[in-house]
Amino acid sequence: MRDLLNISIGVSIVFLCELIYSNPIVFAENVDRFWAVLTGQQQVPPNNTNAVGYVGFKFADDPNRLVYSVNVDDIHNITSVYLYDQNGTMILDLLEEAKELKNDDINIIKVTEHEIEGTLAVGGVTSDDLQGKLKGKSLSDLRKMIMEEQVYVSILTKAYPHGEIRGNEFIPIDRALPDISDFHWN
Repeated sequence: MRDLLNISIGVSIVFLCELIYSNPIVFAENVDRFWAVLTGQQQVPPNNTNAVGYVGFKFADDPNRLVYSVNVDDIHNITSVYLYDQNGTMILDLLEEAKELKNDDINIIKVTEHEIEGTLAVGGVTSDDLQGKLKGKSLSDLRKMIMEEQVYVSILTKAYPHGEIRGNEFIPIDRALPDISDFHWN
């Protein structure tokens, strides 16, 4: 099972890297899903780590909800997963905003002191969860920032308190993520 998970993550990361670096022409106005590949080389300054990951966002038809998935491989002692604006101000805490899934088809890994591989977090947010310069604004404002490459995701660890891996570019893509109906919204 672990080998299948590693192969799946590896293939996904290679596919997403090819899409990011091939500069595809995509009309993102109608795209509601965005992915970012996370590596140590994108961190500032770059880190020499084997850790990799990817983050996916799906904006719902309901403009008040957003779901996301954070997947990682070969990373230890995670302390935080943040979405930042260009100035380094935290906009969303992706570990804190997880919602309870209605089904248990996705195995969410609990953050421990051991090596982590697989789905780290699946969650949903509303505009009330936005922080920093987006506090009090809408998810449409966040979507615009993603499309204009004004945000990045960084995963912080005990060894790299300023971030071990980072994703600087979100690409619009239509791939599977949990849907809004998969979460219990309080």
